[in-house]
Amino acid sequence: MLPYSGCIVKHFLLPRLYIFGKTLPFPRNLPYNRHMKFKYFKNMLVINGTKPFDLEKSCTCGQAFRWVKTPLHMQAGLFGECGLHDAEDPPAFTGVIRGRAVLVVQSGNSLIVTPCAKGEAQLFIDYFDLKRDYYAVEAALAADERLRVCLPGSSGIRVFNQEPFEALISFIISANNNIKRISGIIDRLCSLAGERLPVRYFSDCAADGCGFGKSSEVFAFPTPERIAALSEDELKQIGAGYRASYIIKSAKRIADGYDLEKLRSLSTVEARKELLTFPGVGPKVADCILLFSLGHADAFPVDVWIERAMTELYFSDFLISDTSAARPAPTKSDIQAAARSIGKLSGIVQQYIFFYARNQKLGT
Repeated sequence: MLPYSGCIVKHFLLPRLYIFGKTLPFPRNLPYNRHMKFKYFKNMLVINGTKPFDLEKSCTCGQAFRWVKTPLHMQAGLFGECGLHDAEDPPAFTGVIRGRAVLVVQSGNSLIVTPCAKGEAQLFIDYFDLKRDYYAVEAALAADERLRVCLPGSSGIRVFNQEPFEALISFIISANNNIKRISGIIDRLCSLAGERLPVRYFSDCAADGCGFGKSSEVFAFPTPERIAALSEDELKQIGAGYRASYIIKSAKRIADGYDLEKLRSLSTVEARKELLTFPGVGPKVADCILLFSLGHADAFPVDVWIERAMTELYFSDFLISDTSAARPAPTKSDIQAAARSIGKLSGIVQQYIFFYARNQKLGT
């Protein structure tokens, strides 16, 4: 158990203290997922022991914008060949992971990633954060009187580990935008400036005859150099709007040699300060980049959904004993203080809270 870490926030509009109790009871050293095992089968990677993991929730929760739900009617015997139970309509998504066009299929406690060459398993295991013990994360949530309400609806959420430059540009695009529109702009950006990728999801397995995906056009996320060479007009034509200049300037800074990877070794506070020097990067965008691509699990992005959820979970009258006077809405500083009280994995917990807020349509 972590030691007691109380967090007290002074609210300046009223003589009132917000008091948050102990951090969530994460183990001091969060264990690896000891149940996970993998094997190669033809051109596929089969990963067993992935629970709790919900592929659809994780691909559609707004952390990554290039996953597309894909109807997949597997030919009889494919899952059996992989050592899994056959499924008529398994959850399946196509996307791009570090320059590789892939199809990901979930079957119960297992995940299939295709194509996957020998030696590439670690890349996909890291991307889907399959080494982390999310049972321990969800046990800590279930033990918290405020946050347990987020379960079971958000169970299975995982934080993906994306490529940092792609995350930088994607979350600059995300500012004052919605998920559908963000995905469309990024898709058009990749078509405009990205390299066309080979698509061959199946090799000689049972589904090869179906031709699935063979006519698809899939593009890699553009390099910093390719984006930096675009004009603002080209970016505006694909819907980037006022963000066009931010995208070009930020891409040029990376093309000129700035290394985003160095931010992994900095504290979250210092890494955030660095990101805030990029055009188009504010606090929320910076925290998204830190959480979803640079391994800072305590980065806590705050948007309107999180503001609504944190207000309900941490500042509602039924959770605070003194209800003798009306209270103004909590400030962003108040919300960040509540987030810090969650502890070292507050960013991962943020995804559970975010899913809960959207699923419950809080404040709408």
